[in-house]
Amino acid sequence: MAVLGRIRHRLALAIVLTALIPVLFAIWLADSTVRQTAARFYLPEIRIHLDRSLGLYSELAHTVKSLMRAEAAAIAERARLRDAAEAGDRARLDAELRAAFGEHPSLVSLAVTSADGRELARVDRGSPVDPTRENRLEVERSLGSDDTDDAPTLVAVFAADRKRFDELSEMNQFLETYATIERRREADQTSYVLAFATLLGITIALAVAVGALLARNVSVRIGELARATKLVAQGDLGIRVPEGGKDEIADLARAFNRMLSEVAESRSRIEYLQRIGAWQEMARRLAHEIKNPLTPIQLAVQEVHRRYDGGDGTYRKLLDSTLEIIEDEVGTLRRLVGEFSEFARLPRAELEREDLSRFLREQQRRLSTQGGEHDASELPAEAALPRPPGVELVFDVPEERADVLIDRQMLRRVLVNLIENGLQAVGGAEGTGRGTVRVRLSREADVYNLDVEDSGPGIPEGLRETVFDPYFTTKHDGTGLGLAIVKKTVIEHGGSISAGESELGGARIRVRLPAYGSSAAALARSAIERHVERGVSVGTGA
Repeated sequence: MAVLGRIRHRLALAIVLTALIPVLFAIWLADSTVRQTAARFYLPEIRIHLDRSLGLYSELAHTVKSLMRAEAAAIAERARLRDAAEAGDRARLDAELRAAFGEHPSLVSLAVTSADGRELARVDRGSPVDPTRENRLEVERSLGSDDTDDAPTLVAVFAADRKRFDELSEMNQFLETYATIERRREADQTSYVLAFATLLGITIALAVAVGALLARNVSVRIGELARATKLVAQGDLGIRVPEGGKDEIADLARAFNRMLSEVAESRSRIEYLQRIGAWQEMARRLAHEIKNPLTPIQLAVQEVHRRYDGGDGTYRKLLDSTLEIIEDEVGTLRRLVGEFSEFARLPRAELEREDLSRFLREQQRRLSTQGGEHDASELPAEAALPRPPGVELVFDVPEERADVLIDRQMLRRVLVNLIENGLQAVGGAEGTGRGTVRVRLSREADVYNLDVEDSGPGIPEGLRETVFDPYFTTKHDGTGLGLAIVKKTVIEHGGSISAGESELGGARIRVRLPAYGSSAAALARSAIERHVERGVSVGTGA
């Protein structure tokens, strides 16, 4: 757990530093960028020119208004207009107003009103002031010779282009806004940098959180691998680590589990070969111990039977029966001794590269020539299979090459042994059953599956692991060495063997042989070679 903590802390620290350094640089860069941008925008010259522009607009507006007031004053100073106003001569007033109106194009209307507000005369341009385009300026001037309250009044209404005054207003508003922003410039710069820093701070916090989760996930999975490695070092090859995910750690977990499976399989092969070696040595000694007394026993009984010439029929009958029993049993023992001796002298496989598909087709031709009607003595020994007439032997072999390392003679014995067991299972004890024995070859990744299946009664599930043990048999006349020899041979080929249930309804014996050049083949062969180099017998008994 301490290792896990260190790994987790280091990963978290690496993630924090990896995120923190760019964040600090980004904050510094943002602050510099904001200040440089503000410095370029807020130039003193810009403020001076803006003030000047506003002043020009203000002076222009003031000049326009002053000019209109001056024009109204000039009209009011006309002597004839004053005389007509004092005389109350409406006709003369109209003429004077029209003359003055034509001299000033900015006028909208001219009117003369009496002291009590009555309009004495009026002239206008024919249209009122358009508030969307014009600004209205009304100027009043007295037409009296002195500032008496009862003198007529000149009312002049002028129209000025509204656009100029609107631009003045907009300029004034813009200048006020600019001044406000300029006053808040430092605060805005600080707030921008703080907002950016806050955003980056949230980002780094999220990065740290995600990194911590990732670090925890990685460290936990690495910890599981470390724990499994310790258990493997203690000899536990049954441990497995979770393989979930699609990253490199998941690939490592899958490779680790696959390695453990291959190592466990190699260990089981070696252990089986060690057990077989011990059984072979026992078989050699047992054969030696049984073989020596058989001949003296048989000769002694035969001598007693030959020398007795008495007339006791009952005793003669007993001697005949005894001689027959002893000779039968001695024959059985001699057969067992022969099988024990053959088992003890099993050679080690000499492997060569072969096409397994072609090899099986060759065996199909050999075995197909043997039937119930032919004489087995005319066929090769490996082809002499007593096949019940009602049992069909089928080969399902693909045309593609299937390169493996095999010993042809030993693998032929394996195949014949398995087919013979299938024929016996289908044919029954009397050899009168009907059914099918099928030999099928298929590929699964880097392994070829050689299945021998039958439609017989099958193998009980509880016995499928023990049927390959030496001297285990379910036959009344079997020695229990056939499948043990088969398994030993398969292991020496770098493969494995298992019993299961067939699609045909009976038993299925599956022989798995690694493809030529695969890692499984190399691992199996190296394990067996190391086993042989340690001096443990794998089938070279006396």
